[in-house]
Amino acid sequence: MEDMQVPPRPDLSGWTPPASWSPPVAPQRRRGSRRFVALVVALSVAAASFAGAAAFVGDLVRPTGEPSEHRFLGRGIDGAPLRWNPCEPIHYVINAGDGPEGSVDDVHRAVEKVSVATGIEFLYDGPTTEIPTRHRDAYEPDLYPGGWAPVLVAWVSPDETDIPFRSEGHTAAGVARPLATTTPDAIVSGWIAINENDPNPPGFDDPGDQGPIVLHEWGHVMGLDHVDEQGQLMEPSGGWMTDFGPGDLAGLERLGAEGGCIEVDRPTG
Repeated sequence: MEDMQVPPRPDLSGWTPPASWSPPVAPQRRRGSRRFVALVVALSVAAASFAGAAAFVGDLVRPTGEPSEHRFLGRGIDGAPLRWNPCEPIHYVINAGDGPEGSVDDVHRAVEKVSVATGIEFLYDGPTTEIPTRHRDAYEPDLYPGGWAPVLVAWVSPDETDIPFRSEGHTAAGVARPLATTTPDAIVSGWIAINENDPNPPGFDDPGDQGPIVLHEWGHVMGLDHVDEQGQLMEPSGGWMTDFGPGDLAGLERLGAEGGCIEVDRPTG
C-alpha cells in the first residue's frame, strides 16, 4: 500500500513537494461578514480571475464554474485517474473529538452528496477513538479486521497529531489524504482531519461553514485535486461554494460508477 502521490498544491506557486508527499490543505476559511465576502468576489470578477456569470444568493455573489474545471490527484499506469472501486461500498468511521455539536451530521450529509455524485455506496461503521496520523496505514487489522481500513474522519488538535495544519502562513481548517494500492492502481482507504481549533460553525449555509470544508476534504479522498477556478468547491479556499460546483461534479462522475468496476484484492498479512 502506498500514499497517493500528487502534484504540488496550486496555491503554493513554485513549491516543490518533498519525497514524502504532504497532503492537500484547504486554507482556513473564517466566517466574516457577507458584505466583505461579496466585495472580495466582486473584485475577483473585475480582475478576471474566473470566467462566467455570478449568481446572487442574498447579498453573497457566488461565481459559477464550468464542468471542465476539475483535476485528479493521480493517475494509474494506464493513465486513467486513480479512483475507488465503485462496485464495493466505501466504509467510514468518525472520531468527533471536541468538534462542535452537529459535526457528525456534517460528515453524513457530505457523504450523501459524494454518493449521489459518484453512484458509490457508503457504509458508516460507527464512532472511533482513532487519531489520524500523517502516515496512517491503509491496512490496520488490529483495529479493523477483515479488509482495508475505513476512511477516518476525525476532529483533532494540531498538538495531538503529526499532520501539518500550517503551510506557507496558512492555517488549515481541514487536511485529507487518500491511500492507494498499486496492484491494481486504486484508492482503498484514506483520512480526513478537521482542525478542532477552527471557529467555523457546523452546517452548509455559508461558504465559511464547517460543512463545505468537510465536503472539500471528501473530494480529495475520492481523488480530486485542487483547481484554480472560483465556482468550484475544490478551489483551495472553497471557491465561495457551499456545495460541489459543475466541475467538481463532472470529476466525481468520472471517478465513480461510470468508470466500471476495479478488481481490488483484499489485504493480507
